[in-house]
Amino acid sequence: MNRWIWPGAIVGGVAVATLAATLIGPQPLPTTPFTVSETRVSVVCPAFESPTATVRVAALSTGSGLRTATVARPTEVTDATGLRVVRDPGVPLRVSALLPNPFGATTSVAAEAGGDRGLSAAACTAPATEHWFTGVDIRTIAQSEVVVANLDGTPASVDLTAFGEKGRFGAPRGVRVEGNSVETISLGNLARLTGPVTIQVSSSDGRVAAFVRQRTWQGDAPLGADWLDATTAPATELVVPGVPAGEGARTLVLTNPGDRTATVAVGGLGKDGPVGLAGAEQVEVPPQTTRTVDLETTLDSQPGALTLTATQPVTAGMWLDTGGSQTRHDPAYTVATRPLPSDAVWALALGKGATTVLQLANPGAAEAAVTVTAGTTADDAQPQQVSVPAGSIVEVALARAATNVVRVQTGATDLRGALVSTDRLGKVHGLAVIDLAAEETHGDAPAVFDPHAGS
Repeated sequence: MNRWIWPGAIVGGVAVATLAATLIGPQPLPTTPFTVSETRVSVVCPAFESPTATVRVAALSTGSGLRTATVARPTEVTDATGLRVVRDPGVPLRVSALLPNPFGATTSVAAEAGGDRGLSAAACTAPATEHWFTGVDIRTIAQSEVVVANLDGTPASVDLTAFGEKGRFGAPRGVRVEGNSVETISLGNLARLTGPVTIQVSSSDGRVAAFVRQRTWQGDAPLGADWLDATTAPATELVVPGVPAGEGARTLVLTNPGDRTATVAVGGLGKDGPVGLAGAEQVEVPPQTTRTVDLETTLDSQPGALTLTATQPVTAGMWLDTGGSQTRHDPAYTVATRPLPSDAVWALALGKGATTVLQLANPGAAEAAVTVTAGTTADDAQPQQVSVPAGSIVEVALARAATNVVRVQTGATDLRGALVSTDRLGKVHGLAVIDLAAEETHGDAPAVFDPHAGS
């Protein structure tokens, strides 16, 4: 019996995953065409060429009809069933699957040296008219860029809006992204700031997928790289999951894009319940500005999640790293997410050396019941019942193996999740956090494409 196909309501939300496995060869296209009644959704997975890093794109579907193709060649598709891993594709990929079966895709990067040093992961993203990135690094030591992909056949015009410590400031606007293409927008021309900023990526004439890739340097020596996940649109109630255990930077980033000052109440969720954050319980964020709060001492190396209640809509994220000397530390990021869908899947293949935990955060007033089905493959995954007390987090350790698959099913409507992974890559103490959410929670609902067009 296929444990991934269970009775009950199934939401076709897109989940995220990180895989680090060898290339699973393409399978021949089906001889029977898809019927007109079948609908298909697509996400974009970032990828690039690197002389020192291993880049892997992984996709997992609980049903049939999983497809991969490059963004530029949408009709040249490869069909797969279940799990597909593409090693070093060199360019961003589009991944699609048939509704209503849950499916998800992610990109991972691992490197001991070079500009992409460290462990990093990105959730593959559905096209939307708007994406928010809180925690963008434009310091003098940073090299950051926005990668925009257009899956439609017609061009899109993209505007960037930036919010920093002194307010809103100039950013590229009117960037043309041709149909079925990818455009990389360097942030190197923005005014250098000492702290993080928030970038809003918007398109008025089409949907695009967007990603932020950040690299930091000490002169010519790389200090690490990672993707910054898109956060939720500005809101007055936010939850930031995936704060890892251990030493290192724990910097909360808040941005108020509105015209009135926002007062933000900050709380924490721990394994034993709500956590008080002495000295950081309330933060004032002036209009159209970004503020940071250092929580490294307050969190005391404990894992957890943050809860935020604001008087005006704000965005939120966190800068993280593994601490220690520059030769060993690795940056990572986590952001505010919306609740998990009722049924979603993820897959990881970070290698046998990686340690991963599934962190579930419950900011609600009632206990959350969750079915977590985990294993090293979809065929050997076994379900377990997990209870997440109100105001708490629970961490579920995944098997230390070359690959992992995770399915989360819950009736709770306020549960958040993240996958937190660590690994030793030479001298580097690698860290990566994947915030788990259905794709529509990062913006507009995913577009539905013609299943015969290869999208």
